[in-house]
Amino acid sequence: MENEKKDKIYKGVLVGLGTVLLIVAVMYFMEHRENKRYIGEITTEKLGLENELKLLSQDYDSLQTSNDTLNVQLKMEQEKIAELLDRMRVFRNNSYAEINKYKRELGTLKGVLRDYIVQIDSLNTRNQLLTAENRKVKKQISWVKERNEKLQESTENMKEVISKASALDLVDLTCYPINKKGKTVKKISKTKKLKSSFTIQKNITASTGVKEIFIRLTRPDEVVLGNPQNLLFDYENTKLVYSAKREIDFEGDALEVAIFWDNDGSLIAGEYKVDVFTEGNHIGNATFLLK
Repeated sequence: MENEKKDKIYKGVLVGLGTVLLIVAVMYFMEHRENKRYIGEITTEKLGLENELKLLSQDYDSLQTSNDTLNVQLKMEQEKIAELLDRMRVFRNNSYAEINKYKRELGTLKGVLRDYIVQIDSLNTRNQLLTAENRKVKKQISWVKERNEKLQESTENMKEVISKASALDLVDLTCYPINKKGKTVKKISKTKKLKSSFTIQKNITASTGVKEIFIRLTRPDEVVLGNPQNLLFDYENTKLVYSAKREIDFEGDALEVAIFWDNDGSLIAGEYKVDVFTEGNHIGNATFLLK
């Protein structure tokens, strides 16, 4: 009887221990499953945050601005994102407190990004306005330049017209040999002088005052009859020898002029040419014969 009693007690203890072990095993299994679920959720949250940080870094990369100060600030924010990613990859404290800390930092970075987007949009809009204004100004400058060029061209044309209008002109140019009495002769042997006669036409636009008139007498062999001192005059950026000259006092009205060349013995028979110049302009020419 005593042994049976002991067996019952022993069996009761075993059943009790088994029950306790079963309860402990069930509790361990449930806790393990809960911990596994919890860690899975933390891991999912962590991966989600890492992906968000990567996307945020790409958003920062996509921002374009010509402002150096903003570019430096954007680079600093990207460095913060990289540093946060490094910390998240190595952290082992599987707690929502740590995850929430990273979420707050991510939110701050997103808020900063929104501010930069607003600033950059504002800068880009301002730059677009400035670019449009610059194009407008350049167009205006081009128009003014073109107008000034046309005005200058018109002014130059007007100066040329005025210059031509104010230049002296002559009519009735003749040249013939005369003797010492001033009478016309036909033979070179009796020629004392060559007389060039012409009339300066009336010109109210020309300047008045003393003017020098030059003549060039060219022989049939193209030799120019010179003056005793071999003096020169200016014509079209060069200097030419002249045969004779005379000063006149021009008052705007028609004026008859005669210029004489003294025969120095260099005359030959043939057709001669006489050219008249004044104030750098060639104002007339004619031909004549000597026998």
